[in-house]
Amino acid sequence: MTTQPQLKRGQVGLLGVMMPGLAQVGPAFNILFTVGLVASLVGESTPLFYLIGMLGIAATANTFAQFSRKYSTSGSFLAFISRGLGAPVAVVAGVMALLGYIIAFGGIYIFVGQYITQNLLGNPHVHGIDVIVTVVFGALVTVPAILGLSTGVRTSIVLYVIEVVILLTFIIGVIARGGAHGLSASPFTLEGVTSAKSIGLALSLTILAFSGFEAAAPLAEETSRPRRNVPIALMVNVLVSGILYVGGSYALVIAFGTDHTAALASDPSPFQTAAKLLVPVVAGLVVWVFLTSITSSYVAANLETSRVIYAGARGGLWWKSLGRIHPKFGTPWVAAVAFVAPSVVIGAVSPVFTDPVTASGFLGTLGTLGVVVMYAVTNLALAVAWVRDRRSGERGHVVTQFLLPLVGIAVLIVPVWGDLQPGQAAPYKYLPWCTIALAAVAVVYMLGLRTRKPEVMAHATELLVGEVVDTETDLDGNGGSDTMDSATGGSARALSVQ
Repeated sequence: MTTQPQLKRGQVGLLGVMMPGLAQVGPAFNILFTVGLVASLVGESTPLFYLIGMLGIAATANTFAQFSRKYSTSGSFLAFISRGLGAPVAVVAGVMALLGYIIAFGGIYIFVGQYITQNLLGNPHVHGIDVIVTVVFGALVTVPAILGLSTGVRTSIVLYVIEVVILLTFIIGVIARGGAHGLSASPFTLEGVTSAKSIGLALSLTILAFSGFEAAAPLAEETSRPRRNVPIALMVNVLVSGILYVGGSYALVIAFGTDHTAALASDPSPFQTAAKLLVPVVAGLVVWVFLTSITSSYVAANLETSRVIYAGARGGLWWKSLGRIHPKFGTPWVAAVAFVAPSVVIGAVSPVFTDPVTASGFLGTLGTLGVVVMYAVTNLALAVAWVRDRRSGERGHVVTQFLLPLVGIAVLIVPVWGDLQPGQAAPYKYLPWCTIALAAVAVVYMLGLRTRKPEVMAHATELLVGEVVDTETDLDGNGGSDTMDSATGGSARALSVQ
C-alpha cells in the first residue's frame, strides 16, 4: 500500500475547502424552483422559514465541525459514525447515504436534461435528445473532479461567483426599487402561516435546501490546517447559503407583493417574472444562472462523494479498486466515475417509466432521505461519543458535543415526516417502503461484509480514524497529529494487531 499514489496534502486552504460546500448547496437552483413551493405553504412568511431552516441545519453543521476538529479524514461521516457508534452502523449509514446521493443526483440529471433541451436547444423533436444531453452533461461535470482538486475547486469558484453575482444583482435591485408595494417586515412574521401541517412541509423544504453543506469535510486530507479550516468552512457554508436564501426569498416575496404570494406560488418562473418587472438586466440570465448553479453543484458533489467512496474502499468497506488514485492528477478518479455513472443511467432511464417531472421529484426526495438518515446518525454518534469520552475522563463541551447534536436530530425529524407522511399520491405514497428497502439493502450489505471480511469490520474504526504524525502545527502552537492516516500508517497499524 505504501507504493500506491495517495491524495496530495495541503492542496487547498480555507477558501478552497469552503467552495465545494457553498457550490453544492446550489442556492440559485433552489431559489429558482423551490421558493414558489414554500410560498404555496406559508405565503409571505417564506423568508422566515428559510431563516429557521438555516438555524436548524446549523446544529448538524456543528456536529460535522466538532468531529472535523478531531478527525480530519476523507472518510468524513463514515469515520465519524464509526468512532461514535461502531463500524456496522457506519457501513449501514454510509451505504444509505451514498446510494441516496446517487439516486438524488440521478433525479436531478433528469431535470437538467429536460431543462437544457427545452431552453437551450429549443426543444427539438428528436427522439432521445434529452437522454444524450443528460449523458454529455454527466461527463462534463466529472472531468474537473478527475483532473485535480484544484481544477475542481477553481471550476466551482468561477461558476459560483457568476451565480452569486446574478443573485445579488437581483436581490439588491428588487430591494432598491422597493418591490411591488414597498418594503415590509411581515415576511419575517408568521402572517402567511395557515396550518401546522404547512409549517412542517415548509420546514422540510427549507431544511433540505442546505443539503451539501458538508462537502468540506471529505476534503480534509487535502486541506492545509484541516482542524482549523474545515470546521470554519462547514459553518460558513451554512451561514452564507442561509443569507442568500433569506435574501433571495425576501426579494421574490416583495417583488410580487406580500398580498400576492398566491401569484408567486403559481408562477412557473417567478424569478424571471420578478426580474422583468424590477431588474430587467437579470431577466435574460435565468437560464444561465440555472446552468452555473447546477453545474457548480454537480462538480462539488463529485469532489465530495468521490473522496468518501475512496476512503471507504481504502478502509476495506467496499471494492478495493474504488480506492485507486490517478497517478498523474492525484484524484480518486475511479470513485468519481463510480458515483456519476449510475446517476447518469438513472437520469437517462427513469423517464421511460414515468414523466420526467414525477421521476425527478420522486428520485430526488427518496435519495435525500438517505442523506438525512446519515445526518441524523452522525449527530447521534457525536452525542454517544461525548458520553463515552466523558466517562473516560475527557471533558468535551456539553452544548456543542451533546445538546446541539440532539437538537440536530430533532430538526431532521421534520423533513423525514414531511416526505413520509401518509396520504400522498402515487408514487410518493411508496416512499416509506422505498426507504425501508434502501435501509434493508444497507443492512444486508453490512451483514455480508461482516461475514466475508470480519477482520475489516473488527478494525474499521482504526482504518477510518487513525492517527499519524503530521507536520502541521496545532492550533495552540504545539506540533501534533492532525490529519487522518493516508492509506498507509493507520491501515497497516490496524491490520498488524491481527
